[in-house]
Amino acid sequence: MVSILLRLKPLCFILLIASCLGGLNAQAKKNPPDKFRLVHADKLFMNKTDNEQILELSGNVHFFYGDTEFRSARALIFDVKKIARLFGDVTVSNDSLTLNADTLAYYRIPELMNMGGRIKATHKNQTGDYRWIRSDYASYDKKADVLTTWSRVSAYDYQEHAYAWCGYAQWNRSTGYALMLEDPRLQAGRSDSLYVEADKMEFFDAEHKLIATFNVEVYSRDYRAKSDFLIYFMKEDKAVFTGEPHFASDYADARAKEFHLFLTERKLNRAELIDSCRVDFSEEKLGEKRNNVRADLISMQFENDQIRQFTAEGSVDYVFTQDATDKRDFFVNSATGYYLQATFNEDSKLTSMQMKNNIKGKYVFQDRK
Repeated sequence: MVSILLRLKPLCFILLIASCLGGLNAQAKKNPPDKFRLVHADKLFMNKTDNEQILELSGNVHFFYGDTEFRSARALIFDVKKIARLFGDVTVSNDSLTLNADTLAYYRIPELMNMGGRIKATHKNQTGDYRWIRSDYASYDKKADVLTTWSRVSAYDYQEHAYAWCGYAQWNRSTGYALMLEDPRLQAGRSDSLYVEADKMEFFDAEHKLIATFNVEVYSRDYRAKSDFLIYFMKEDKAVFTGEPHFASDYADARAKEFHLFLTERKLNRAELIDSCRVDFSEEKLGEKRNNVRADLISMQFENDQIRQFTAEGSVDYVFTQDATDKRDFFVNSATGYYLQATFNEDSKLTSMQMKNNIKGKYVFQDRK
């Protein structure tokens, strides 16, 4: 009799597990889609107390809560507390978002996920464009569709060809708004990359617009710009600086109340300066910038990293010094007026300069010996 009971005990346990699984699956079919549905686990153990029913799963764990799919090496499902805890190679898939982590806790009532360890969130749309974000810690508010990440945050956007790094980031997928804090940095472009640093960065997906605030610094291989505030329109490849911006390159330094930089594939081709403008420039790369122009408005054209033309308007005041060579004499020209246009050749040498309207000036020559 004892022998028969010993043989029946494993069979009874198997029937009990099957009954539990059947009850869970039947309940998932009858109840709303936020209920639990188990697909697979190598091992299953049910622990029932007075206040809780805990389902422990291990080995290739795969289950659903509604339309959200969960996979992991091990999981604990707390039925009364409405909590699922997953451990080891965790993957969560929901619509276009996939979450990977070492550990994850899912709180079903607020629909909140807390994650830790080697986190990666990947968004992929139907056209194949994608973006990802990595961090040490993260939380995902499923109802609001907001992802918050912190500690060694990095991100990549395929469409914009942009990388980003910071200490804290929040991404609202429903509105397309992203916030980066704690030393945010951005690299946009490939071969001719544009780098942005600031105290705070905000990205607006619908407008493809980046806003950087306080201690803003933008630099590339060709130039560097600093200001308190930046708006970068990614579609137009245009950057607007305000807050006493300063621009510097190998050929020119510039200051104004506002800058507009126009780029082609992240490479500078035109700059517009607005209000209280001053440009100090040199004809030689890394040369002494002893020539200067002051005006209300200044527009500069660039080609192959060099100034090709600039136009100054409104209360123009300039000083230009030409060094003597075998082909030209030394002179210093200074003048005031309301319009100035200057053009430069491929060697950054001045080829022409003309002024209009109420011109006052002087030339200082040095005789040849």
